[in-house]
Amino acid sequence: MININNKPWEEISIEDIEILLSNADDETFFFEFKSDKVQNAKFIEEVSAFSNTYGGYILLGIDDDKNIEGCTNWNEEKIHNTIHDSITPVPIFDVKKILSDKGTIYVVKIEEGIIPPYITSKGKIYERLSSGSYVIKDASKISQIYNKRENQLNRIKEKIELKPIDFGNASSNNIHGYIDFGFSLTTSSETTFQKNFFELDLSNVATYLGSNGSGYTISRLGDLLLFSVGTASAKGNNHKNIPIAAGLNNFIEILYDGSVRARILLYSRNGSEEVSVPLIIFSLSKFRDIYKMLLGDESFSKKFICAHKYEKLTLLKQCKPVFDFLDDTIALEQFDQYQQSNNLKYGGNIIINSNRIPKNDYRIIDKRSILRFVDNYDNDSIMESLFSSALSLLGFIDEFPKPESLEK
Repeated sequence: MININNKPWEEISIEDIEILLSNADDETFFFEFKSDKVQNAKFIEEVSAFSNTYGGYILLGIDDDKNIEGCTNWNEEKIHNTIHDSITPVPIFDVKKILSDKGTIYVVKIEEGIIPPYITSKGKIYERLSSGSYVIKDASKISQIYNKRENQLNRIKEKIELKPIDFGNASSNNIHGYIDFGFSLTTSSETTFQKNFFELDLSNVATYLGSNGSGYTISRLGDLLLFSVGTASAKGNNHKNIPIAAGLNNFIEILYDGSVRARILLYSRNGSEEVSVPLIIFSLSKFRDIYKMLLGDESFSKKFICAHKYEKLTLLKQCKPVFDFLDDTIALEQFDQYQQSNNLKYGGNIIINSNRIPKNDYRIIDKRSILRFVDNYDNDSIMESLFSSALSLLGFIDEFPKPESLEK
């Protein structure tokens, strides 16, 4: 999508808007000017059209003669709420407030959608044609949009989903399965991480992982960084250690654009069927900390638009999740009571099959989804959403106690 006056989004000023207005004879394919009095439904039509086509800008507070009149009816909160409540899925957009001596203008930047079609709450799909937005009625066009959606999802899948582990001839008696998760990140502009990717100082992450005492590795593989936590080994038919299968570790890969793919192993001790739930929570916490340390961007919440996230449990053998190896005796007692209560109510907790969350699509993490569960939208709440997992409790159902020892 084109930039306004060839300026980066974060640098756009009132002078750039005035130049745009003076040069544009009429509204164009990429620009739509709207009065402060524009109705919600009309505004939503334009957002849907830009999302389903090639993106564009809506400038709120501009009258029919391209004069700046300012906004009193529209504000950032109303723009966000209107879009979030009226279009499915939520488009990729950002809002910039620009002040002038004639009033406040809101510039809404709508990106070409990753997973179209973007359907209004009235069930209509719009597209951008010339300088206007129109309902798509042609079945072949709608089919093309759905094909575009499938192609985009396949690209995301190729980027963030990991290949299954091929154990080959290695023994895996203690490996019951693994959890894969990842997200494809979309931001309104480059993050500090992207700008400094090839000059990043990784020593603080190395110090952090080294303090854990369980072994770690850090590698740069082209346009991604790989961090493994802990070690793994395997034995061949002669019972001697051999190279383990690729991917048979707890690790996180952080791609150049800030997207992530990661894996957590589910393994038992001494050949039992029990796998550790705290290890899952511990690994997620480590991965989140690494990501936060590298991101180094206090304005991330302003740049973050959305993330398409997936999770997958691959089960190789049945297993029984348990809470073990906690140093806190009180915590162990709490979880023992919790497990007993769960088993009494639900008949035990044996995991017998694999799953993928969600089944057929990616879950979208955005401002609306985050604010469903927390009051504050900031860097911490975004990180918590990106690195939380529906599989972290691995089968347990009821609300469980949260001793501080699990969060450390």
